[in-house]
Amino acid sequence: MQYTKAQLARIWLRCAPLNAWRRLDKLKEKLGTAENVWDAFTPVYYHEVGPEYFALLADLRANRLAPVLSAMEAFQVHAVFLGDEDYPPLLAQIPDPPDVLFVQGRLPLHKLHKAVGIVGSRRTSRYGSSQARKIAGELAGHDVCIISGLALGIDTAAHEGTLKAGGCTIGVLGCGHGHFYPAENRELAKQMIQSGGAVISEFPPDTPGLPFQFPVRNRIISGLSHALLLIEAAEKSGTHSTVNHALSQGREVFALPGNVDSPGSALPLKLLKEGASICTCGEDIIAAMGWESRPPLQVSLLEGDPDAENDVILSALQVEEKSLEELIDITGLSAQELSMQLTLLELNGRVERRAGRAYALVR
Repeated sequence: MQYTKAQLARIWLRCAPLNAWRRLDKLKEKLGTAENVWDAFTPVYYHEVGPEYFALLADLRANRLAPVLSAMEAFQVHAVFLGDEDYPPLLAQIPDPPDVLFVQGRLPLHKLHKAVGIVGSRRTSRYGSSQARKIAGELAGHDVCIISGLALGIDTAAHEGTLKAGGCTIGVLGCGHGHFYPAENRELAKQMIQSGGAVISEFPPDTPGLPFQFPVRNRIISGLSHALLLIEAAEKSGTHSTVNHALSQGREVFALPGNVDSPGSALPLKLLKEGASICTCGEDIIAAMGWESRPPLQVSLLEGDPDAENDVILSALQVEEKSLEELIDITGLSAQELSMQLTLLELNGRVERRAGRAYALVR
């Protein structure tokens, strides 16, 4: 892809480490544009930029960003610039939008008219992962684009749930594409791109993943989203920064309630006490945001009305999930009869299958 000199200058300024960006932005403000900084970049600015960063930028300028552009080509990354028609409009409205987005895939702007960020802990429970997949899938069924950070735990579950429902999802990295983190999710990222989504970062491809970069990228997750859903996180989780960004950007914040004695319920319950909206299903967000709701698909597999058997099964699941074996004991149904009824209830959206041959109510 060919870039203008002005665009190359904007990419160039983002090649310095994150902790130099503030100095470089001030220099850009002083000189007017990134291109002006490029043209005027002489040792006179040595002390304003700092010796380490000056040497790096001087070297990149001298070879016209050849290694950066080569890395972008190798990882099939292209740059999208603030102010361009292919830059996400909602993200452009936040207080500090990224000047450059490095994109794998294509940003599906037509899908971003309804977008929800789903975030949470990397160390999640079975409950948290299950709910993230379920709610993401439900939202995707309403043509909502799901935004998350491609981290392990809740992020992964949200992306997977969206893909399973045939939806569109975008992952936001806290590193460059050439230092993809976590490595386990490379295949997931490929699936997201193949399904019409994208993987984006404000860091050039050769940027390693350093801890202080991830809270900064979190403003992009909330910035791309009309609403943010927190699934599961400890009270002092790094996920809190995404919530804070969402609040400062004027986004709607939702939280999933959990067991009061679970560490992962601490932050969601705290937010609910402070006024966040409760979310137990995708429909809660659809209704609160005023987005059009679609009636659930009703499926009937059997002749007649098996309400009697269904009532027994649903009653058994009222308090908590049960394994198939436990349900056989409680209902007195044969394994074949029970499996048939559970399939019907699952297709009608009344129960969901979980790991370990367990079933739970869809609440």
